[in-house]
Amino acid sequence: MFSNPISSITLGRSLVGAMMVLVAASGSAQSPSRQPSRSERPSVPPPAMARPMPSRDVSSRPMPPSTGRPPARVVSERPGRPTVREAPVPRVTNGIVSPRPMLRCAALPTPTYWRQRDIMAEIQAIARHGRIQVHPVGEETVEFTGVSDYPAGWTAYGFRVPSGENIHVRLTHSNEGWFRLGMTNKWGSLEEGMLQNLIPTGNPEVKYHNPSKETRSVYVIVDDPGWMSSKANPFSMKVTRSWDPAQKKVDDAPIVTGIWAQRQKETKPEPATKDVEATPSKG
Repeated sequence: MFSNPISSITLGRSLVGAMMVLVAASGSAQSPSRQPSRSERPSVPPPAMARPMPSRDVSSRPMPPSTGRPPARVVSERPGRPTVREAPVPRVTNGIVSPRPMLRCAALPTPTYWRQRDIMAEIQAIARHGRIQVHPVGEETVEFTGVSDYPAGWTAYGFRVPSGENIHVRLTHSNEGWFRLGMTNKWGSLEEGMLQNLIPTGNPEVKYHNPSKETRSVYVIVDDPGWMSSKANPFSMKVTRSWDPAQKKVDDAPIVTGIWAQRQKETKPEPATKDVEATPSKG
């Protein structure tokens, strides 16, 4: 049986057209809104790139010359805390050194301040560089005046005490609450029989009982961190002894010994005057 070629071609074209119509219809059903073309899409700027850090060439920098010394120690100057200034220990003559400067106390010293201000450690530190100046006090002296060394804020006095005897030293000043007394032996340390600043009243006073069988020399430190003493307003020291120097002769135990020394042609402590005795005893 023979078919008509013209009708077959026409039928094929019809089928192809119908298929194209179905594909177009299905595409329109899935995409109801028209997608914008690439030219219509908004342009988004690219993200900004991190700015590169400039490189530092340290190889060309000159290095500071080496001094062979360790770096300087930074000293804290917190208020209320005593601090030794960074200064060398000055040497005077005959191996005698002067106390190093210390920061002045600007407020009335508190118990915390006194615990932090270690004068005994300072004395032992400067004693490594030489001997420390002391003012010998004769056995006949009952009361005298004085001034602390500036700008260290302290000074030392030497006394002789016979075997089995007691000595009591009391400081008075118009600003008495700014002072403290301490006591050491010839090497700048405490020893048996020394009582200092343990009186309940808190007065600046020290006491020593000599338990040995020989005359001993003791040294009283006047601590004046606020620099309250001056030539116009000195402190007064009253010495009370358990023996009578006129009846009991004290042997020639050396006061200038150990870490302590005396400058040549040094005047003795001046006796207290009536004006000083009349000053108030409380600061």
